[in-house]
Amino acid sequence: MGIAGWSLTPIGLVLLSLLVWRAGAARLLSLFPVFYFYIIYVLCGTVALTAIYLVRPRWYATGFWFHQLVCVLVEFGVLVEIADHMFRPFPAIRQFGRALVILISFTFALVYILPTILESHEPGSGLLDVAVRASVTKAVILAVLVFAAHRFSLKLGKNVAGLMMGFSVYLGVDIANYAAAESFGRALYANVLWIMKPTAYTLCLLVWTVALWELAPMPATDSVQPAGGGNSKALTLELARFNSALSRLLRQ
Repeated sequence: MGIAGWSLTPIGLVLLSLLVWRAGAARLLSLFPVFYFYIIYVLCGTVALTAIYLVRPRWYATGFWFHQLVCVLVEFGVLVEIADHMFRPFPAIRQFGRALVILISFTFALVYILPTILESHEPGSGLLDVAVRASVTKAVILAVLVFAAHRFSLKLGKNVAGLMMGFSVYLGVDIANYAAAESFGRALYANVLWIMKPTAYTLCLLVWTVALWELAPMPATDSVQPAGGGNSKALTLELARFNSALSRLLRQ
């Protein structure tokens, strides 16, 4: 089965192409460089893997799992980019959040990916376990970002909110699929997994295509105000103090 059978459908390929084309037309490439690098990588990788599958089938498995591994890592970079846009009004918090996500990603790679590559004699099985752990880790990071956005009523804008929503859909279905595979057995659930995963990714791409069709600048800094009724001023002051403290720490 080709790459489309795992993570992409023909509709997914069309949506990827639309995302790349529209990014140039709407001048979004410079706003979300990591995200569009990821999209272009997935699109080009899919084309390359399809050619490998047709011309050199015995190379396909190695190429496929390498492609999947790079995708897992780059997706962490997209989460960093989302956090950057979320905390744009608070530069020190933005740097702190970026460093935290990078640290989590590096720790994940060191603890989970390297041992799997060194020890596993069946790359497919080993990297499937890595994909499961990666999905859970990214879901946790995304949940923290969503909580922060809700807690402080951060005005994300259509583009950033759409990126987060698309990731939420994909990661949610992904984790549910892996959990079902563990419960019912991977061999028994395999046929369902090979249908649900590309379907979820196609839905994710559809959300991204709609959200990123037009440039929607982030709201002005002075529109960012925390939720919490009577505690709004206290929360604003707390966030500002934290940002100031981090600024001083980073300058040292």
